[in-house]
Amino acid sequence: MGHSESKVQVAEDTEEIRDLSNSSHFTHNEIRKLQTEFEKLADENHTINKNDFKRTLEQHVSCWSAGAQYLFLERLFNAFDLDGNERIDFREFIQGLSVFMKGTPEEKMELSFRLYDMDKSGSIEPRELIKIMSQMYSAFYNEDQSQKIKELVHQIFEDLDINGDGSLSLKEYKLMALKEPMMIDFIDQFLIMPPPK
Repeated sequence: MGHSESKVQVAEDTEEIRDLSNSSHFTHNEIRKLQTEFEKLADENHTINKNDFKRTLEQHVSCWSAGAQYLFLERLFNAFDLDGNERIDFREFIQGLSVFMKGTPEEKMELSFRLYDMDKSGSIEPRELIKIMSQMYSAFYNEDQSQKIKELVHQIFEDLDINGDGSLSLKEYKLMALKEPMMIDFIDQFLIMPPPK
Protein backbone atom coordinates (compact mmCIF):
# COMPACT_ATOMS: atom_id res chain seq x y z
CA MET A 1 0.00 0.00 0.00
CA GLY A 2 2.80 2.43 0.88
CA HIS A 3 4.40 1.61 -2.46
CA SER A 4 1.23 2.63 -4.36
CA GLU A 5 0.94 5.85 -2.38
CA SER A 6 4.54 6.78 -3.18
CA LYS A 7 3.89 6.18 -6.92
CA VAL A 8 0.86 8.47 -6.72
CA GLN A 9 2.94 11.10 -4.87
CA VAL A 10 5.70 10.91 -7.52
CA ALA A 11 3.11 11.26 -10.28
CA GLU A 12 1.57 14.29 -8.55
CA ASP A 13 5.01 15.80 -7.95
CA THR A 14 5.98 15.26 -11.57
CA GLU A 15 2.75 16.87 -12.76
CA GLU A 16 3.21 19.81 -10.39
CA ILE A 17 6.84 20.26 -11.43
CA ARG A 18 5.88 20.11 -15.11
CA ASP A 19 3.15 22.69 -14.46
CA LEU A 20 5.56 24.97 -12.56
CA SER A 21 8.18 24.56 -15.27
CA ASN A 22 5.62 25.65 -17.87
CA SER A 23 4.43 28.63 -15.81
CA SER A 24 7.81 29.89 -14.55
CA HIS A 25 11.26 30.74 -15.90
CA PHE A 26 12.79 27.65 -14.26
CA THR A 27 13.60 24.35 -15.93
CA HIS A 28 12.27 21.05 -14.66
CA ASN A 29 15.66 20.25 -13.06
CA GLU A 30 15.94 23.68 -11.42
CA ILE A 31 12.50 23.23 -9.88
CA ARG A 32 13.42 19.79 -8.53
CA LYS A 33 16.54 21.24 -6.87
CA LEU A 34 14.57 24.14 -5.43
CA GLN A 35 11.92 21.71 -4.20
CA THR A 36 14.57 19.70 -2.34
CA GLU A 37 15.82 22.84 -0.61
CA PHE A 38 12.29 24.08 0.10
CA GLU A 39 11.21 20.77 1.65
CA LYS A 40 14.16 20.89 4.08
CA LEU A 41 12.58 24.00 5.62
CA ALA A 42 8.90 23.26 5.10
CA ASP A 43 6.56 22.23 7.89
CA GLU A 44 4.05 19.37 7.76
CA ASN A 45 1.75 21.54 5.61
CA HIS A 46 4.57 22.01 3.07
CA THR A 47 4.84 25.73 3.74
CA ILE A 48 7.52 28.00 5.14
CA ASN A 49 7.10 30.96 7.47
CA LYS A 50 8.60 34.43 7.19
CA ASN A 51 11.70 33.61 9.26
CA ASP A 52 12.54 30.53 7.18
CA PHE A 53 11.98 32.55 4.02
CA LYS A 54 14.35 35.27 5.21
CA ARG A 55 17.01 32.76 6.24
CA THR A 56 16.74 31.09 2.84
CA LEU A 57 17.06 34.28 0.81
CA GLU A 58 19.28 36.47 2.99
CA GLN A 59 22.43 34.84 1.63
CA HIS A 60 21.31 35.72 -1.88
CA VAL A 61 20.29 39.32 -1.27
CA SER A 62 22.88 42.05 -1.38
CA CYS A 63 22.46 45.09 0.85
CA TRP A 64 24.58 47.85 2.20
CA SER A 65 23.02 47.41 5.60
CA ALA A 66 21.33 44.69 7.64
CA GLY A 67 18.37 47.03 8.15
CA ALA A 68 17.80 47.42 4.42
CA GLN A 69 18.07 43.67 3.91
CA TYR A 70 15.56 43.01 6.70
CA LEU A 71 13.04 45.49 5.25
CA PHE A 72 13.47 44.22 1.72
CA LEU A 73 12.98 40.58 2.74
CA GLU A 74 9.91 41.52 4.80
CA ARG A 75 8.34 43.16 1.77
CA LEU A 76 9.47 40.37 -0.57
CA PHE A 77 7.86 37.74 1.67
CA ASN A 78 4.57 39.65 1.58
CA ALA A 79 4.81 40.02 -2.20
CA PHE A 80 5.40 36.25 -2.61
CA ASP A 81 2.58 35.38 -0.17
CA LEU A 82 -0.20 35.77 -2.72
CA ASP A 83 -2.99 34.37 -0.56
CA GLY A 84 -1.99 36.44 2.49
CA ASN A 85 -1.92 33.52 4.93
CA GLU A 86 1.53 34.45 6.34
CA ARG A 87 2.97 31.21 4.88
CA ILE A 88 4.54 30.51 1.51
CA ASP A 89 3.79 27.25 -0.23
CA PHE A 90 6.03 25.76 -2.91
CA ARG A 91 3.99 27.19 -5.80
CA GLU A 92 4.16 30.73 -4.36
CA PHE A 93 7.89 30.26 -3.72
CA ILE A 94 8.64 29.16 -7.29
CA GLN A 95 6.42 31.79 -8.90
CA GLY A 96 7.90 34.59 -6.80
CA LEU A 97 11.49 33.42 -7.13
CA SER A 98 11.07 32.98 -10.88
CA VAL A 99 10.11 36.63 -11.28
CA PHE A 100 12.67 37.87 -8.75
CA MET A 101 15.56 36.00 -10.38
CA LYS A 102 14.62 35.64 -14.03
CA GLY A 103 11.56 37.78 -14.61
CA THR A 104 10.90 40.01 -17.57
CA PRO A 105 10.88 43.76 -16.96
CA GLU A 106 7.06 43.63 -17.02
CA GLU A 107 6.96 40.85 -14.40
CA LYS A 108 9.46 42.66 -12.18
CA MET A 109 7.33 45.78 -12.45
CA GLU A 110 4.33 43.81 -11.16
CA LEU A 111 6.43 42.30 -8.35
CA SER A 112 7.67 45.74 -7.32
CA PHE A 113 4.05 46.94 -7.35
CA ARG A 114 3.23 44.17 -4.84
CA LEU A 115 6.23 45.25 -2.73
CA TYR A 116 4.72 48.73 -2.37
CA ASP A 117 1.09 47.58 -2.03
CA MET A 118 1.46 46.81 1.68
CA ASP A 119 -2.22 46.13 2.37
CA LYS A 120 -2.70 44.04 -0.81
CA SER A 121 -5.59 46.25 -1.90
CA GLY A 122 -4.53 46.21 -5.55
CA SER A 123 -3.49 49.85 -5.41
CA ILE A 124 -0.77 51.92 -3.76
CA GLU A 125 -1.74 54.76 -1.45
CA PRO A 126 0.61 57.67 -0.71
CA ARG A 127 1.11 56.48 2.89
CA GLU A 128 2.36 53.09 1.63
CA LEU A 129 4.84 54.64 -0.77
CA ILE A 130 6.04 57.15 1.84
CA LYS A 131 6.45 54.43 4.46
CA ILE A 132 8.48 52.08 2.28
CA MET A 133 10.60 54.79 0.71
CA SER A 134 11.30 56.26 4.17
CA GLN A 135 12.16 52.88 5.65
CA MET A 136 14.50 52.00 2.80
CA TYR A 137 16.14 55.42 2.80
CA SER A 138 16.71 55.37 6.56
CA ALA A 139 18.15 51.84 6.32
CA PHE A 140 20.81 53.14 3.93
CA TYR A 141 21.42 56.65 5.26
CA ASN A 142 21.40 58.28 8.68
CA GLU A 143 19.88 61.58 7.64
CA ASP A 144 16.16 62.28 7.79
CA GLN A 145 14.71 62.85 4.34
CA SER A 146 11.06 62.37 5.26
CA GLN A 147 10.03 65.79 3.98
CA LYS A 148 11.75 65.27 0.61
CA ILE A 149 10.20 61.81 0.32
CA LYS A 150 6.73 63.21 1.06
CA GLU A 151 7.27 65.90 -1.58
CA LEU A 152 8.43 63.30 -4.13
CA VAL A 153 5.44 61.07 -3.41
CA HIS A 154 3.08 64.05 -3.61
CA GLN A 155 4.56 64.95 -7.00
CA ILE A 156 4.32 61.34 -8.22
CA PHE A 157 0.64 61.17 -7.28
CA GLU A 158 -0.05 64.58 -8.76
CA ASP A 159 1.52 63.52 -12.06
CA LEU A 160 0.34 59.93 -12.29
CA ASP A 161 -2.90 59.45 -10.37
CA ILE A 162 -4.80 59.77 -13.63
CA ASN A 163 -8.28 59.09 -12.25
CA GLY A 164 -7.68 61.23 -9.15
CA ASP A 165 -8.78 58.56 -6.67
CA GLY A 166 -5.81 59.12 -4.34
CA SER A 167 -4.11 55.81 -5.16
CA LEU A 168 -2.04 54.29 -7.95
CA SER A 169 -3.41 51.33 -9.87
CA LEU A 170 -1.00 48.92 -11.53
CA LYS A 171 -1.50 50.79 -14.81
CA GLU A 172 -0.68 54.13 -13.16
CA TYR A 173 2.25 52.53 -11.34
CA LYS A 174 3.69 51.38 -14.66
CA LEU A 175 3.64 55.00 -15.81
CA MET A 176 5.45 55.96 -12.60
CA ALA A 177 8.07 53.29 -13.27
CA LEU A 178 8.78 54.86 -16.65
CA LYS A 179 9.19 58.25 -14.97
CA GLU A 180 11.10 56.96 -11.92
CA PRO A 181 12.95 53.79 -13.04
CA MET A 182 14.61 53.49 -9.62
CA MET A 183 11.27 52.20 -8.32
CA ILE A 184 11.76 49.05 -10.40
CA ASP A 185 15.56 48.90 -10.45
CA PHE A 186 15.26 48.66 -6.68
CA ILE A 187 14.57 44.89 -7.05
CA ASP A 188 17.63 44.14 -9.18
CA GLN A 189 19.88 46.10 -6.84
CA PHE A 190 19.26 43.49 -4.15
CA LEU A 191 19.76 40.39 -6.30
CA ILE A 192 23.14 38.65 -6.19
CA MET A 193 21.89 35.12 -6.74
CA PRO A 194 22.66 33.34 -10.01
CA PRO A 195 19.89 31.05 -11.24
CA PRO A 196 20.14 27.48 -9.89
CA LYS A 197 21.90 25.02 -12.17
